[in-house]
Amino acid sequence: MFTFDIAPAELFDERSRQFAAWGIPARTVARARAGITDMWGTGPRGWVPVWARLAQEAEAAGEWLSAAQIWGAARFPALATPERHEAYERQRAAYARVIAGRRLPVLPSCPKAMEGPRIARGTVELRLAGGMVSLPVHLMARRRRRRPGVLVLSGGVDTWKVELHRMAVATALATGLLVVSVDMPGTGEAPGPLTPDGDLLLSALVGEIRRWRPGEPVAYLGLSFGGHWAVKLALRGVVDAAVDIGGPTGAGEPEEPIDVLALPYGMPGILGNALGLAALPEAAETDGMLAAFSLRRQGLLDHRVDDVEDADDAGDVHNCVPLLAVNGAHDQFIPRGDTARLAALRNTTVWIVPGATHCAAEHIRPLLAATWAWLLTRPPFRRHPAVRADPHLWARDRDGRGSTSRSSLSGRR
Repeated sequence: MFTFDIAPAELFDERSRQFAAWGIPARTVARARAGITDMWGTGPRGWVPVWARLAQEAEAAGEWLSAAQIWGAARFPALATPERHEAYERQRAAYARVIAGRRLPVLPSCPKAMEGPRIARGTVELRLAGGMVSLPVHLMARRRRRRPGVLVLSGGVDTWKVELHRMAVATALATGLLVVSVDMPGTGEAPGPLTPDGDLLLSALVGEIRRWRPGEPVAYLGLSFGGHWAVKLALRGVVDAAVDIGGPTGAGEPEEPIDVLALPYGMPGILGNALGLAALPEAAETDGMLAAFSLRRQGLLDHRVDDVEDADDAGDVHNCVPLLAVNGAHDQFIPRGDTARLAALRNTTVWIVPGATHCAAEHIRPLLAATWAWLLTRPPFRRHPAVRADPHLWARDRDGRGSTSRSSLSGRR
């Protein structure tokens, strides 16, 4: 892990909207911005100390969900210093208070492992080449009118599953699906660094989910770098549908390559930390590492819609899984071609959002609503209607849960 050049003011310019989307009050973000002048130092105006004071205020007020999100800002944008590791521990401890008394046992240790609270944290034991690994997950499901099906949700290299709490809860309530939030490879509590074969970890998770819930469709929604894995899992046929919001794919190559070291807002350092590097490499090394992630160079983008004469009899080829690829028209990190050129694939829908930047963050709420509608109208999910209405579906309490205190992640009441 290593620190890198990034001015706090620049990071606030680019990320304030994101912090607010996590659930951090705008006034708290403004106070942090006014107080921080040092990105990596430990003095009173350092990034971690200022955010830590604000998190402790939220804890003192009993606002544990807000505290967890503020601790998430404190450990941002990478676990490059001991203080950020400590902030990450504090974030997880605060989040545990949010779901206190609602935890699941290690999954799936017994038939009741998928019963219990509507918001829960569990650990999945997955078999990969070389042995077993543990992967912590967060699970969200509404209590009534649950729709059979699972959506795996992940962020990118700097936004992890606790930060996606609000999005996960909203998705579970709106769709009726079980939402499984996970840190993508190389981030958070996921084991190991970011590598091109990180999809194997996610594939193992999907396989375990299918064992928990046989016969139910499984989809993957990834934001930012998480969108890379959404596309790859779709192309490999691991999931039944996928949504990519702002993911790097290599589809724009060779005309639109990504110059990693030229990316703004400290992204080269953020990526380098996810890759487990000790320092930023030279340009040639960086290009080589990124090339390994290109889905085009991996051969996964070779099958185009016009390569298949009869889509109904195409057999086992890439592109048979419904895929939605979305991004802003003015992404500051990802070439437009990495999203737009995916339209050449079978079963793929592409949305380019005008006037928007990375992940179309300026329009994320209506965009999410549209992605929910898209997903639930795909054949694997359309075959599983929801049942029973819940008049209190959108109620909230201070900890971010619904108004009801009992629920079931398995859909059984």
